[in-house]
Amino acid sequence: MSKTKAKNYTDDFVALTGDILNNDKVKSMTQYNHHGIVDTHFHSIHVAYEVYKMCLLMHLSDKDTSDITRASLLHDLYLYNWYTDKHDEMHAFYHPKEAVKNIEKYNVISLSKMQKDMILRHMFPLGKIPKSKGGWILTFCDKTCAANELITKFKGFSDIYGDINDRIKSDF
Repeated sequence: MSKTKAKNYTDDFVALTGDILNNDKVKSMTQYNHHGIVDTHFHSIHVAYEVYKMCLLMHLSDKDTSDITRASLLHDLYLYNWYTDKHDEMHAFYHPKEAVKNIEKYNVISLSKMQKDMILRHMFPLGKIPKSKGGWILTFCDKTCAANELITKFKGFSDIYGDINDRIKSDF
């Protein structure tokens, strides 16, 4: 993808998600590791950005693209160190419920039934099978981004991530 094309996606992505990215709880995701390589903030933006591009490639409606992308950005809003903080369930099963709880508790966005279901089911095949197109898109992008982060040490997305953070600081 050319730098110009990436910039266009970035501008539109920030316009769609800037209010969420500017949320203090979302910003605090930089404190929590995601698989020890990147933090959950980086990973969640990476996933949501790829979800956004996939929605565009699939020619989904503006509303569906918005709803799916915005929920995807919050799929890992669990706000705990999963390496040290233990729960009754394994992290893979616990954290989607914790993310939904935090989204609602901190009033980040008002989740639709579809968005809530997307987040709760994004760990398939470890958890329940996604019910919606958005759920499948999130699940696919979550897995591919996590693999990319582990294999490439996130080099491919770091420039775009920097651009997004710069835009948030300057626009909001």
